[in-house]
Amino acid sequence: MDASSPAPFEVRCPLHGSIPFDARERAIIDHRFVQRLRYISQLGFASLVFPGATHTRFSHSLGVMHLAGQVFDQVALKSAAYRDCGFSSAAHARFRGIVRLAGLLHDLGHPPFSHSFEPLLPGREQLPLPWDWYRSGEKTGRATHEDYSVAAIRALAEEKPDLMPMEDARAICSLIDRRIAPGATLVDGSGGGQGSGITVYPLLKQIVSGEIDADRMDYLRRDAHFAGVSYGLFDLPRLIQSLSCTVMDGGLVMTLAHDALYTYENFLMARFHMAMQVYFHKTLLPFEYFLKRAVQDGEIELVLDGSLESFLSAREDHVMNLLHRAKGGRWAAKIVNRRPLSRLLRMSDLPDGESRARVMKAVAKLEGEGCEIIHLKEERRLSNLGWSNTGKDEAPIYVEQQILGRPEWLPLEAVSVLLERYNQVFTIEALYCDPAEAERGLAALREAL
Repeated sequence: MDASSPAPFEVRCPLHGSIPFDARERAIIDHRFVQRLRYISQLGFASLVFPGATHTRFSHSLGVMHLAGQVFDQVALKSAAYRDCGFSSAAHARFRGIVRLAGLLHDLGHPPFSHSFEPLLPGREQLPLPWDWYRSGEKTGRATHEDYSVAAIRALAEEKPDLMPMEDARAICSLIDRRIAPGATLVDGSGGGQGSGITVYPLLKQIVSGEIDADRMDYLRRDAHFAGVSYGLFDLPRLIQSLSCTVMDGGLVMTLAHDALYTYENFLMARFHMAMQVYFHKTLLPFEYFLKRAVQDGEIELVLDGSLESFLSAREDHVMNLLHRAKGGRWAAKIVNRRPLSRLLRMSDLPDGESRARVMKAVAKLEGEGCEIIHLKEERRLSNLGWSNTGKDEAPIYVEQQILGRPEWLPLEAVSVLLERYNQVFTIEALYCDPAEAERGLAALREAL
């Protein structure tokens, strides 16, 4: 679908208005792999705290497809660097189609209740993964939602080869999962056209899963809208308009206009505040723990064997039916009857440098008093820019500055004071207990700390 030509189909979105799509995209949207996302909530158990947050991965995926196309159009139309590459119209259309489909399919492998269920997924070796696509042949470890997305996209191309060539399926997967090498479509610099040898892969990867990507653009505003909070609001049109690209080390990479730096930092802070106020809400973490224990303790029988058919049946309505049938169980009852825990202590409440020792002292005191406690911990990184993890760091985003009338390109992390401050691992750690034990537990903590 060319950006200037009208699409034959559209769907209405409460955030973006009309979302157009073409016949191939409609066929993929209608596929059972994508339709399953109607039964996977975007925010898991968040609706227990934010009643309006019942939106799904399906509506989010449509939004990401739409925004990925908008960002691509903005960068391609605005950037002389992109035009100078000399991509043919066919290559340009193919790049656009791949980046939109990557946006549509990026969450295809999310399990029920999203991140809550990931610790219960099987080993990677059980999945029908295209191991020859990966940069390394490591097959061990627990599967992630990205693994299931890759397996489903490859199966989609095999099942309906008229929808996408296998090479395009690999390219789409490389934009979703950094462990996958993109293949010739995005690397050889031509994409089937008359390119100049400049690879488009880093740019498309950044549009789909980078620091300023369509995924974050959509979920922050969508989650804030349906949760009824303002933390996730930022100037989306201005942020998109500020993006362009340049060539670095033989590849196109995203750039941000210097006068839009504060727009980006507002976007960054929206992510931080949504994480602290919504995604890591004190009431939600225990419910994720309850679900894991309900499965591990055998209260509900939900076994994923690695096959896609097994995964297709793993929908939230099915899981909730199992939990209701097992409502006599300790953990299932807490979910079905909405029985939250009381938080006794949050680690950030303690002075820096003393948290670990004092937490262990607190745990020992509570256990000595006979209080049954649950110790929960989550770690997330807000940004990957400028951070290296065994060579898997993100491609830089550059900001153009005028120094004495001459342009100078600087990495975003070297320009943004807020990014430098927040580019770290944030740990959410807390001690919980049953509400009936809260008064006794707090008294013991006051005595111990």
